[in-house]
Amino acid sequence: MIHHLKDLSGGFDDHADVIVVGSGAGGAVAARNFAAAGLRTVVLEAGPQIAPEDMTRDGPGFMSQYMWDGGLRIIQAKSPVPIMQGRCLGGSTVMNSAIMLKIPDWVRQDWSRSNGLHWLEGPELDAAFERIFEGTRTAPTPMSVMGPRNRVVQKALAAAGQPGKALPRAVHNCEGCADCLVGCASGAKQSTDRSYIPYAVKDGARVYTCAHVENIEMEGTRAVGVTGRVVDPRGRRSVGTFHVRAPRIVLAAGVMNTPVILQRSGINPRGRIGATLNVHLTGGVIARMEERVDPWIGATQGWGAISEDIRGMKFESLWAPPGLLLAKWGGMGEAFLRELSEIKYMAVIAIVYRGKCSGSVKADRHGRPNMKFQVPDFEARNVFRGMKMAADGFLDVGAQYVSTGTMPGVPSKLRNKRDTEHLLSSKLGAKHMMMTGNHAFGSCRMSASESEGPVDPSGAVRGVEGVYICDTSIFPSPTAVNPQATCMAMADVLTRQIAARA
Repeated sequence: MIHHLKDLSGGFDDHADVIVVGSGAGGAVAARNFAAAGLRTVVLEAGPQIAPEDMTRDGPGFMSQYMWDGGLRIIQAKSPVPIMQGRCLGGSTVMNSAIMLKIPDWVRQDWSRSNGLHWLEGPELDAAFERIFEGTRTAPTPMSVMGPRNRVVQKALAAAGQPGKALPRAVHNCEGCADCLVGCASGAKQSTDRSYIPYAVKDGARVYTCAHVENIEMEGTRAVGVTGRVVDPRGRRSVGTFHVRAPRIVLAAGVMNTPVILQRSGINPRGRIGATLNVHLTGGVIARMEERVDPWIGATQGWGAISEDIRGMKFESLWAPPGLLLAKWGGMGEAFLRELSEIKYMAVIAIVYRGKCSGSVKADRHGRPNMKFQVPDFEARNVFRGMKMAADGFLDVGAQYVSTGTMPGVPSKLRNKRDTEHLLSSKLGAKHMMMTGNHAFGSCRMSASESEGPVDPSGAVRGVEGVYICDTSIFPSPTAVNPQATCMAMADVLTRQIAARA
């Protein structure tokens, strides 16, 4: 059963065998596994369930309603890094592009051998990936829904020496409307509110939306339940409190909220909770093509390529509602209006890079996550190098000009490869990056070593009994690809083992 705000005014109390905090990639898989195993399962989701009619092309309005901090959550860095994270049933799987890629073998081996997570190289994870791909109906994006924008990106990447492929996505019967970032009104995207939560509910799980967990209740070193507030998503006003008791708490609240819940609960083994935040570095270029592209037609992110020149870098096509995209590339106000007529000629290549960076997450005095992140200049320059490759590729296939946004010493419109050379300037560094941090990891790192990670190889938080984590918080480092499939597969392995022991 799914409980909504109208059912919960005044608060509630419940009890279970296991509590799952969060309903995104990790939490939904956990809920399905626990319910299927016959455990009384309660899922607590801080946001509401989104109806298809609320999935409109009003990007800013959608963000303000269904993302943490109204879509304005910021990581403090040399240049502030916005990070968009879903606060709704299904979490960020509702508003991402549904890209489902296995973790690269070289990253998987690094996690196994450097962090003692040897089970990652075993057959359990491979079997989990297959279950996840089947459960989300993952398949390569059909060429029939690519649209001209993805095809332009395909040609540009090939010209840049980065041969790619149709990206596998958790979508069935995609209509190619390019609206993934504001949900999927047609129901084609297999976000976890559609693909996993219904099965958990069918097997008896009780799901509470608008239920913001704040603390884990402890008796000595053993977890016995959680407490929190029922929050109206409109205005974020508290309308009640809740208390749920259970001997097992599985946190899947996200890489920012999971460490905050633990810190607020006084759980912080060796001070390592929240001490190791990492984020994929990102960049991108937008091209004004000679021929009309109509970029709002076609899969949001249908084509991509793994770089053969820069290890850990991925290129991918991208689109978003103009109110979001052109605030970065085309300015705001009058500048935005001047660029508006050009939209129909535009195509975008986004860059994701597994750089060596460091950061942290700490609960502030109001109980909200305070994130800090440091990017070395040499890693930022790798992103700029990737941007030059993408820009050159666009120019090679007929772009009139390419824009990177405002960067000192870089022409606002790159019209030839002499212009793109400015992206390799040694004067550019981390403070000049205009990135988003939507792929975040590692705030509660998993490791066989107690000094390296607060979470052991079984997903259990060290120093307490009955507390587990199954979201990207436990990743030892970035994945170099979109993390959803890896998060779901790891959660599948870990929660099946927890259920078996229970």
